[in-house]
Amino acid sequence: MQEWTYNNRKEAQKCTTRLTPSSEKKLIGNYVQSLRLTVKPANQNLFEVIDEDRTRIVNLKEKTCTCNRFQKDEMPCNHAVAVMKDLNINTYNYCAQYYTSKAWLQTYEETVYPVGNVREWELPDFFEEIIVLSPKERIKSGRPRKRRMAAAWETKKQNKCGQKGHNKKTCRRITA
Repeated sequence: MQEWTYNNRKEAQKCTTRLTPSSEKKLIGNYVQSLRLTVKPANQNLFEVIDEDRTRIVNLKEKTCTCNRFQKDEMPCNHAVAVMKDLNINTYNYCAQYYTSKAWLQTYEETVYPVGNVREWELPDFFEEIIVLSPKERIKSGRPRKRRMAAAWETKKQNKCGQKGHNKKTCRRITA
């Protein structure tokens, strides 16, 4: 853990970009994808972004897009980047703080101190007396049961279509 933290700190110190390298790469990818999109403004904050047959709505004030990536990732999606490109707005201002190189460096600024050789540790006597037992629960053989609950919108297949006199043999209409 100590070596891992040290190596990550050195890597973060070398970073010269505003965002971490992986975040920068993702933002550049979104920019490349945004080049083929068409932007139509609705007002100062609301925009319609068209990609061939799909349409997305971007709200810059709320930092949202109907693809949901803008609000989930807290980084501009390709639709939002297309809008910012048209308005000549800096995309970095819409990235969350934890994507910055500064935050990356702060993550690893603390020192992980060496713990020494385990055989040289001085432990209290009661630690050696503690007996750790395995769990009492028995693992059942076979495939585990499915525990997924059906969502409210999921319905079971119905045999009847609901019309009077129809049953599964005479009704040709299939319902989901």
